[in-house]
Amino acid sequence: MVYSLLPFLSAFLFAHAAAVAASLPTDYTTISRDVVIIGGGSSGTYAAVNLLARRRSVAVVEQQGRLGGHVETYHDPATSAPFNLGVTLYYNNTFNNAYFSLLGVPTAPVSVGAATGDVFLDLATGKTVLGFDVLAQVDSFLPAMMAYTAYVNATYPYLTLSYENLRYPVPEELLEPFTVFAARHNFTSMLQFYEHIAQNIGNLWQLPTYRAIHAFDPKLVEALAKGFINAASGDNQDIYSAATAYLGPQNVFLSSTVLDIDRSGRGVCVLSTSSALSGNETTLIKARKLLIAIPPSLASLASAHMDLDAHERAVFSKLHGLTYGVTVFAHPGLNTSGYTNIGTHTPNNLLSLPGAFMYQPLPEGRFAAWFGALEESGWTDADVEALIRGEIDRMIVHGNAAGDPANVTFDFLKIHAPFRLAAAPHDVSNGFYKELYALEGRRNTFWTGAAWAEQDSSQIWWWSELSLLPKMEAALG
Repeated sequence: MVYSLLPFLSAFLFAHAAAVAASLPTDYTTISRDVVIIGGGSSGTYAAVNLLARRRSVAVVEQQGRLGGHVETYHDPATSAPFNLGVTLYYNNTFNNAYFSLLGVPTAPVSVGAATGDVFLDLATGKTVLGFDVLAQVDSFLPAMMAYTAYVNATYPYLTLSYENLRYPVPEELLEPFTVFAARHNFTSMLQFYEHIAQNIGNLWQLPTYRAIHAFDPKLVEALAKGFINAASGDNQDIYSAATAYLGPQNVFLSSTVLDIDRSGRGVCVLSTSSALSGNETTLIKARKLLIAIPPSLASLASAHMDLDAHERAVFSKLHGLTYGVTVFAHPGLNTSGYTNIGTHTPNNLLSLPGAFMYQPLPEGRFAAWFGALEESGWTDADVEALIRGEIDRMIVHGNAAGDPANVTFDFLKIHAPFRLAAAPHDVSNGFYKELYALEGRRNTFWTGAAWAEQDSSQIWWWSELSLLPKMEAALG
């Protein structure tokens, strides 16, 4: 079999390049690059573009038919107007503006406001939550958020952007539930706002504080004050179309499946096949370094045929994630202002998963709903549709919507899993993140993405500039 050649190819990658090429079947293409990148989402694309800008040769292998990962654009069927439903905002900072300028993508400012016109319901019950005062929440969250930011900046500045500089022993309050931490420091009135900005972090009242601070980094708070930007066209997929053009067709392998990876030699070999080309064209990519830019769950890495050793497997087995996604649907019995999900019997009226975070109105009577679940796999389109229909059914029962839940029609649905991979408190206490970041550069392999920074493109890119790219440049020499 072709696969049995890979250990041989990797071991003699540089000394016997000609022999390697001669041993391949004639219908295989062999290319050489400084870096081969598995995954063309936010982190992989950013690294590829910036390595190429530094005159490093790259190849990006992406299973989807486009770069962009979690970027999801819904186009109104009547007008074709775009709506960003995946990555909706980027920080207006130096790194992002330089990146968009490099790609030639014009940007425009976009603001975030509190959804004070929404109907606030517990979607788990369909009932109105008595005593919940949204205007009081709006009035009180800003002072609490500013106090939170000041405290975190003063006490835990090393938690910004990543866990790379986490201190040991880990302070006890970082391991306790965030709601306990918030109550102790009088930040409770920011929790509702927090939950709907840093969506899908799990059930917030159960979330350990180190994860909560990481998901609501003071740099995010600064961005809230300064404002955000998007592609001026209104379609953030334009960023990745521009990145694809910048990288060039010879460096981007879309609709591709990794058949095998071998890292046993002085370099790395990646064997992939692409259905985007005429027929299935298989490419052997020989590279000095490998960058993994897919979620490092054992299942995801296995699907990419990653040749993990026992140590890597032990580290990644401690990561656990969630499910997150977005759908567009219509139902004639909903109001036109939108709905925000809150809890009835949960601490601080925080919502309970699984469920939608909100229903945001779109033109022509449609709604966009962002949803989450505590499992990192197993959710299907049918499960999500049943979830939304169940929420609407309960709203109808309690007089908060009209009509028949069977009348829900779905136009668009995307599920992202695993989402927000992170380690449990006891593993963090035992030095998990020291082990995770120590993998950078080991076995000629680097790693990037949300598990290394945060589930936020702007923070991933910021961390890439400060940590990942300098390390890769040093290793490449």
